[in-house]
Amino acid sequence: MNFTVPLAKYPGMNRFVLDWLGGDERFLPRVGEWASGRVGERNAALADALIKSNKHWGLFVRDDVERWVNGGVALIAGQQVGFAGGPLYTIAKIASLVKMKRDLEAKGTPATVFFWLATEDHDFDEVATLNVPVSALGADKDVNRQLDLVCIRAIRTVSAHAAVGSLPVPEALVAQLMALHDIERPAWLREGITFRDSFAELIAEVFPKEVVLVDALLPELRRAGAPLFAKIREKRDDIQRALRDRSKELEGAGYKPQVEPAHDGEYTLLFHIDDDGTRKPSMDGVSTSALTRPLLQDFVFQPNVFLGGPAEVAYYAQIAPLYEMLGIAMPRVALRGHLLAAPKRIARFIERFDIAPESIFTSADAILTEKEPDGVARIRELTREGREALMTRVESIGQLALPADHSLAGSIQRSIGHLEYHFDKLAERAIKGLVRKDKERLAATRELVATLYPDRYVQDRVVGWFSYWLRYGSAMTDAMIANVEPDAAVFRIVGL
Repeated sequence: MNFTVPLAKYPGMNRFVLDWLGGDERFLPRVGEWASGRVGERNAALADALIKSNKHWGLFVRDDVERWVNGGVALIAGQQVGFAGGPLYTIAKIASLVKMKRDLEAKGTPATVFFWLATEDHDFDEVATLNVPVSALGADKDVNRQLDLVCIRAIRTVSAHAAVGSLPVPEALVAQLMALHDIERPAWLREGITFRDSFAELIAEVFPKEVVLVDALLPELRRAGAPLFAKIREKRDDIQRALRDRSKELEGAGYKPQVEPAHDGEYTLLFHIDDDGTRKPSMDGVSTSALTRPLLQDFVFQPNVFLGGPAEVAYYAQIAPLYEMLGIAMPRVALRGHLLAAPKRIARFIERFDIAPESIFTSADAILTEKEPDGVARIRELTREGREALMTRVESIGQLALPADHSLAGSIQRSIGHLEYHFDKLAERAIKGLVRKDKERLAATRELVATLYPDRYVQDRVVGWFSYWLRYGSAMTDAMIANVEPDAAVFRIVGL
C-alpha cells in the first residue's frame, strides 16, 4: 500500500533543488555514474579507528572498511545525533544509502556505506527534542487526543555552544520516552550515555549491517583532514571571495544562499572546541562549519556519492567553486529519498475514500469539501444570493433614513460589516455540517492528515521514527528500503 507523489507537491521544498532535479546544472552538476572510478590513497589509521569505534557500538564493519581502503565505491550521508534517532528523515537517508548500495551490488559493484554522525554540532534544542505521534500510542494512554504529536524535550543546562555529541542524555528525556511507550530502559539509554553513543547504538540495532558510522569528533578523522585544514587557512581570503561571488550568483538567479555570512561579512569556516566542549569560530580550529564539513568529508573519504537532504544539496551549490581551489574531487551529489510512513490501516484510507495523496497537506475539512462539490457549490450560491438580497434591502433602508438622519451612515456601514461576517460564518458552518455528515470518512480523513501532516508539518521533518520502529521493527526498515527512491523528483507514502 504505497503511493508516489511529485516532489513539487511536498510543502516547502527548496526551489533550487526542484530546478536542479529538473536539469538546471548551472550551479551543481548532476552528471556522472555512481560507480565511476575516482579513488586516491585511503587512510589506514582512520580505517582502524572506524573499525574499533563501530565495534564499540555493536557494529562489525571490518569487511566494509577494508573494501573502502582497497578502492571500493563509497556512499556517504550524515545527520545530527538526535535523541531516540531523531526525525523520520534520518532513517530515510540511511534507507536511501542502503538501497543504492544494494542496487550497485546487484550489478556486480560492491560498495561501502558511511553515515556521518554530526557530533560536533551545538544545537542542543534540536537533538534533545522528540515528537511522538499520538496515533502510535496505546488507546489507554493519558494524552490529549486532540493533539497530533506529544513533544518531549529537555531543558538546556549546558553552554549554548557546547558540542552535543559528548553530552550525556538527560534523564528527563529517558523518563518521558519510557513512560510514553511503557518500555524498560534499553541499553542505548543507560544512565550517563552520551548523545553520540546512544544514537549510534540504536542505529546499530536497526541496521546491524551495511552501514559504517563515522564520529565527526574522531581524532583520527581530524588528523586525516590536517592537510585540508592547512589549505583552508592558507587560502582563507580566496575562499571568502569565492563564497561571496557564488552567493551573488545564486541570488541573481533568484535563489537564497543556504548559508549567510556573519555580522562582519565573513563566512565561518572553522571552529575550535575548548576542553569544556564549547565551540567557537576560529581559523586555528579543526571543527568544521556547515560549509566546510562536506569538504572534510570528501577530502578524507573520497566518496563516489554524497546523499543529502534539500538543504545539504544547496550547500554543495554554494561551495562548488571551492573544490577545484582546494584540489578536492567533488562526489556525485544525490538527493535523499523522501518517505512518509503510516500504518497500512491508515494508508488504505487514501484509496478507500478516493483522496488525492497531495491533498493531505491541507486539512481534513478541505479534503472533505472537495468530495461534496455540488452541495458546497449550492450553499455558496445561496449565500451569495442571500447576501445580495440583504444588501439591497439595507441600501433601501439607507435611502429612506439618511435624508432624515445623516449620522446613521456609520451605523449602517457597521451593520453591513456584521451582517456579511455572520452570513459568511453561517455558510462556513453549513459547509462543514455537509461534509461531516459521513462520520466514518471524517474520522478517517482526520487520522490520515494527523499522521502524515501533523500540526501542519510534513511528517518526515518532525515525527520521531522510533515509535513506529518499536511497533513494526525490521518490517518498517525493510518497507522503507524497498520503496525509497533516492535522487528522484518524487516522494513516497509507505504503508507499514
